[in-house]
Amino acid sequence: MRTILRFLFSAIGLLVASYLVRGITHGAFLDLVAVAVLLGALNATLGGLLRFVALVPMVCSFGCLSLFINGLVFWLAGWLAGRLGLAFGVSGFWAGVFGALVSSLVATLLEWIFIGKEQKTRREAAPRRIKIINE
Repeated sequence: MRTILRFLFSAIGLLVASYLVRGITHGAFLDLVAVAVLLGALNATLGGLLRFVALVPMVCSFGCLSLFINGLVFWLAGWLAGRLGLAFGVSGFWAGVFGALVSSLVATLLEWIFIGKEQKTRREAAPRRIKIINE
């Protein structure tokens, strides 16, 4: 259930980004949910690979390069959505950067409000015991 809510929050973030950022267009809300799933898959695969390849420059820029990687993946998601027939488009790289920023802020805010922080169970919070083998 938590995953479905996160995709819905991401779709709402895409909707808000399309109203606030010039260059992002959208269609029906169901298309936005499909784009949210597509964006999640791209962030998990290509975004992770790009972050791994650019690890050293990202550390040197104190993580600012991550914003541009998110924008690039957002722009690619808009292009792929158009190729798949979904009514969502991103007109350029900077629209992708600002769209990624706005949509992630909105989705994170909604997640904090409605889901809250994940509570660790007592078993996960307890430190692991060290097993001594050779005494």
